[in-house]
Amino acid sequence: MPKLMNVLEGQNVAPAGFKFSGVGVDQLGSTEYTLVVVAQDTSTSVESFNVEMEKCLKEILGACQKSPRSENLLLRLLEFNTTDSELHGFRELSKIDPKEYDGIINPRGWTALYDGTMNALDSVDGYSAQLASMDYLCNAVVFIITDGEENKSKVATTQMIKDKIAQIRSEGNKNLESIKTVLVGVGTDPSIMDYLDRFQKDAGLDQFVKIGDATPGRLAKLADFVSKSISSTSQALGTGGASVNLTF
Repeated sequence: MPKLMNVLEGQNVAPAGFKFSGVGVDQLGSTEYTLVVVAQDTSTSVESFNVEMEKCLKEILGACQKSPRSENLLLRLLEFNTTDSELHGFRELSKIDPKEYDGIINPRGWTALYDGTMNALDSVDGYSAQLASMDYLCNAVVFIITDGEENKSKVATTQMIKDKIAQIRSEGNKNLESIKTVLVGVGTDPSIMDYLDRFQKDAGLDQFVKIGDATPGRLAKLADFVSKSISSTSQALGTGGASVNLTF
């Protein structure tokens, strides 16, 4: 059994300097967890589909709450626009009310894609270190959802992101059994999709998924894809390997 020690739910600073919060370890009831981070673009361009995107996030939450592995999932939601910020820290699904997501997307500003991606990865690195030090088994899956190109990051670069993923996966890092990283592109602009395809490859992200226009049907399909990817990752915990990429 894990050693039960109290970790404050307040703000923590991850290895690369990004801040995050997480549920106190003395409140956790399982011995293994999949850490899930959804980094959502909330720049001005998202305004045309922010209501639909909120519904998508709710559907992701609802599907995960119904999963047989729901008690083994800890979810963190962050946004990135001109800056990057946490909407809520790592929390047990049972402690998240879907109504909290009403009006949660407030489109504004530019697109700090690199900082948002690095924030997500850094929080997984930092929180998994806390859990692993207390004998919890962990793996992780990170989703970055965007409809645009990087234009405002102040800290991160593609090389920093690639290095962070390599560091998390290094043999000397025993905090995470595995990590899966998925970039989701919203829209049909060929130049933006080409840019995101290059970003995925240059940053060393595992998968790039193009969903097309942000129609209710497409976003419902995205919610299903994300929830199934989370479930697959959680089911792989303890096997020593990562889950396979799913097809959108």
